[in-house]
Amino acid sequence: MEISRVVQFTPTLFVFRKLKRNQVFISLILCAIGGVIAAIPAPSGVAPQAYPMFGIFVALVLGILLKPYPITTLSLFGFFVAIVCNLITIEEGCACFGETVIWFIALASIAAQSFVKTNLGRRIACIFIKQTGTHSLSLAYGLMLSECAFAPMIPSNTARAVCLSVPLAVSISEALGSSPKDKTEKVIGQFLNLCNMHANQISSTLFLTAMACNSMVQKFMANIGITITWCEWFLMALVPGLVCVLLSPWLIYKLAPPKLKEIPQAKVIAQKQLDAMPPIDKNEIKTICVFCAMLLFWVIGSFFKIPTALVALGGLCVLLATGVLDVDDITGAKEVWSIVIWLSIFTLLAWKLTEFGLIDYYSAMLKAALHECSWPIVLIIVSAIYYLGRYILPGNTIHACAMFPAFAQLLIACGVPAKVGCMVLAFITAYCGYVTPYATSPCPIIFNTGYIDLKLWWKIGVITGFFYFFIWIFVGGAWWKVLGYL
Repeated sequence: MEISRVVQFTPTLFVFRKLKRNQVFISLILCAIGGVIAAIPAPSGVAPQAYPMFGIFVALVLGILLKPYPITTLSLFGFFVAIVCNLITIEEGCACFGETVIWFIALASIAAQSFVKTNLGRRIACIFIKQTGTHSLSLAYGLMLSECAFAPMIPSNTARAVCLSVPLAVSISEALGSSPKDKTEKVIGQFLNLCNMHANQISSTLFLTAMACNSMVQKFMANIGITITWCEWFLMALVPGLVCVLLSPWLIYKLAPPKLKEIPQAKVIAQKQLDAMPPIDKNEIKTICVFCAMLLFWVIGSFFKIPTALVALGGLCVLLATGVLDVDDITGAKEVWSIVIWLSIFTLLAWKLTEFGLIDYYSAMLKAALHECSWPIVLIIVSAIYYLGRYILPGNTIHACAMFPAFAQLLIACGVPAKVGCMVLAFITAYCGYVTPYATSPCPIIFNTGYIDLKLWWKIGVITGFFYFFIWIFVGGAWWKVLGYL
């Protein structure tokens, strides 16, 4: 199933399903929407360029939902229009592609290809399954632990899903006699793929380097004077994150129980996959050493002022020099370079909205509406609205670019402790990508397996959403108080 099929289920866009056949017609609609927004007069204190820029931004977000063109193509269109309309200069436009955080994402993602190229990633995942696969629930915990093991070293939840966890979950499900092709998905495949989806998102909350968007959020925080290091991120995420790790498979087991409970043959299946692989070779050992070193420098980098991008570059250079990767792995990483283009553009557009004063204007309006509320109530209300935004905006990074700067400044203006408020939003961005089949890149990949029907997906998303939100607000709040942030 293509992502376009997933998008057609979006309730707010249901009426536009048939329009997707005509790229030109959809493009004209997007231009009209952007033009109407651009014509809104700027209120006092807001630059005249604010609403034209906002019109471009809204048109791009709607374009991502409707998909008349790929996201990279759409972002380049918006980029061109913004320059032509003198909303940004060509110098600013070129400079946006030099952002350190963007290059960290690119370099680390290319380096992480070594896990797939050397079979190391699949080997480690099979070892986890072999050690845990005696029961359907313990097997789910094995998938969760394998995601958590790879998360700090593979800064892409999409890469982990595509290359590691999804193929493994599907192959184990089919080996256990569970396949949507013969209507046996409820035997165990449905349960495992639900757990796999949530494991992918929860593991992304634990580490700063677990997915691309985390580094982007770190940059947004730095823009408003808040510094968060790798160790500090991990420490703040530790307790609420571990609670989610421990309870998530159990909760899904209760909500969507598999028919197959005891599965001693899972160990045999994992062992067969291990036996089918060639013996561990030098390239796998080199990959282990390089990524352990990278992880170490990411952890201690803040103490010695070593940029994360420099560590990623160093690791990539070592992998190239030792022959684990080659130049073709760099030039052939089309998805990575596509991300560099559209992520750079979206980051610039989001920042210009702040610079033009539009975000401050609406933050002031929300602040006035919430001025009589205590800061804990403000945190809960604003975080809930931020969370609900995932039902509209696809992709962690798009969601963060569109909403994080405004909501972070709003929380701070309403008296919420700055670091706690920003990190609550950061964690929500990381874990709430499971709510819909289009919320983040791994979702359509997992949905495409056919194991999870749409109704169940939305049901699980709503119920677990309340569950996770409670944990990160209240369990997290208690933990942050212990740490001295509150």
